[in-house]
Amino acid sequence: MKRILTIISTLLLSSSLIFAQEADMKVGELLNTSNWFELERIYPAVASDVQSPMLKLMAEVTLASNFNRPDELRGKLQKLLANHQEELGFENVCNMMIMGAMTEGFEGNYAVAADMVKAIADAIKATSGSLEGTGIEELHVYYDDVRELPAPIIEKPETDIQIALSENSILLYIPVEINGKTYDFIFDTGASLSLISQKMANEIGAKPIGEPVFVGGAAGGGDLRRAFIERINVGPVTFRNMLVLVGGNPGENDPVKVDAVLGMDFIERLGEIQIDMSDLTLTIPAQKTPLPDYGRNIILEQNIPIIEVADIDGNKLTFTFDTGNGGADLTDLWFSKNADTASAHPTDTLNTWGHGGTVQHDIVKIPEYTMTIGEASVTFNDIPAVIPSEGTVTSSHDGNLGISLLRKFSKITINFEEMFVAF
Repeated sequence: MKRILTIISTLLLSSSLIFAQEADMKVGELLNTSNWFELERIYPAVASDVQSPMLKLMAEVTLASNFNRPDELRGKLQKLLANHQEELGFENVCNMMIMGAMTEGFEGNYAVAADMVKAIADAIKATSGSLEGTGIEELHVYYDDVRELPAPIIEKPETDIQIALSENSILLYIPVEINGKTYDFIFDTGASLSLISQKMANEIGAKPIGEPVFVGGAAGGGDLRRAFIERINVGPVTFRNMLVLVGGNPGENDPVKVDAVLGMDFIERLGEIQIDMSDLTLTIPAQKTPLPDYGRNIILEQNIPIIEVADIDGNKLTFTFDTGNGGADLTDLWFSKNADTASAHPTDTLNTWGHGGTVQHDIVKIPEYTMTIGEASVTFNDIPAVIPSEGTVTSSHDGNLGISLLRKFSKITINFEEMFVAF
């Protein structure tokens, strides 16, 4: 499952900004190229040398956004917008406010998020600008429809929690109790919001909310309704005030019968999870794992985890970490970077199934591909690489890593507070 909304939230710096100092130039370059992992690595060492107060705040705001530090983001974003609007320029101010609104929205501050997005829309209209194609009006409706709802709340005991998982040949499932009945949900880090079928929504009495919203997916996506669930239980963990997407019922030809998906709206709030693939157990530790020496290697992009990996030549790449994907693949972006060698392999086809249907891609299979994640090295054989359609690259990351990655290890730790994954 892919991200819930496609909107313009990438921060762009004006190419006219030239920073005289070396630290300013380096930070500005990393902001311009959206190289958040390298910025996170170098910023502590250069922060005191950055001469531009605006640039310093921009770096800290974007790092707080990508590395899941919402309290820091709020304070520094407010300071940045209060003191540097003119320097930032109108487009950057709008993008920064969208970033802040989406943070408030995830925290359940829906009315705050709706009012922030409306202020952006009004400002654009006042300058005779068009909102068409920006997603801003849709984002306002998305938050405004739920502005009166209570914020989501996780309740869990202060002890180690273990929950038995199950699997089929493709995916992992986790038991979720609603109204005294247990359902198997797909455990999906690639879904920013959880999803249930219309059949399940009717059965559990989920309350429909607002108008349908567009939800992107592996096969293009489409419009879905939302619904409110007062409470679910996952083992001893209680999740209250849950917003879910409501999709169609599974079709006869669907390769996976999807009645329910448990997404990042729940998973991220756990703080840390440990998946033991040898005995199919999910552990939520009371004492979280310290940050490893290799540092932070995941960011959240519209609430979907993105992993930094290194290829065999030491090149740093980014992969979507999607446990709702049974396999692993290299995208058209990776192919475009490696076209000379990749195009030497025979062409094949691959069907991708997801929200929106099935899409067929032209691919090549890379016989052996090795990557390093943190301190772990992993090799995939015959990994598919998508050929750009009509020469156009549509992916923003080099690949996708799903359950086939997890199955190569006995234990996986994902920490959403310190923002790292360890295998």
